[in-house]
Amino acid sequence: MVELLERCGTDSEGLKKKHLDAQNMIRFPFSSKRKRMSTILDNVAEAKPGYNKRLMVKGASEIVKNCCSKYLDENGNVQTMNDGMKQNLDTIINEYAKQALRTICLAYKDISPNECGPTHELPESEEVKDIEKTDLTLICIFGIMDIVRQEVPGAVLQIQRAGVTVRMVTGDNLITAKAIAVICNIIKPEQLDDERICLEGPEFYDRMGGLIEKNGVE
Repeated sequence: MVELLERCGTDSEGLKKKHLDAQNMIRFPFSSKRKRMSTILDNVAEAKPGYNKRLMVKGASEIVKNCCSKYLDENGNVQTMNDGMKQNLDTIINEYAKQALRTICLAYKDISPNECGPTHELPESEEVKDIEKTDLTLICIFGIMDIVRQEVPGAVLQIQRAGVTVRMVTGDNLITAKAIAVICNIIKPEQLDDERICLEGPEFYDRMGGLIEKNGVE
């Protein structure tokens, strides 16, 4: 995304210097449980009067999208999120995923002083902070592809001929994961809808009896 900005002639380093306080930066990093990362920007002129801070969020589109109550239209104007736009976004996400694209949603919220605590980090014990959960404005959805190396599909076929069953474990959207698995010869197109072959983490945990913790380790 930074490369895209720079291709469009944007001074990304200049933006960082203007909007990020290196000494007091507030950032909620990405994790596989959070499936998003957030940063609070300073010196945003369009933010709320008297408090020039803006929360920027990027993460898994199907999650961040559901936290948005507004969106930017093609002219950059803020519009209320409606059922028609939600359905349109879902269609876009699914079409990208079918093309083996990882979809990332970018959103923001102008915040108020002491909103969710003095440093906006409440609740401290929770993975996802309250300030990230609601009233975001959706900016866009990116489709990003990790190119499959040329030798991978042939290598998978060779391993399968040797009698090894190849399986892929990924944090991607299930539709994206299926598309990549077909490209890599891990599954055949006719297996895409076979629930015994392609399933998501929570269902896998349930079938295997859940997670067991021993000596504080899962």
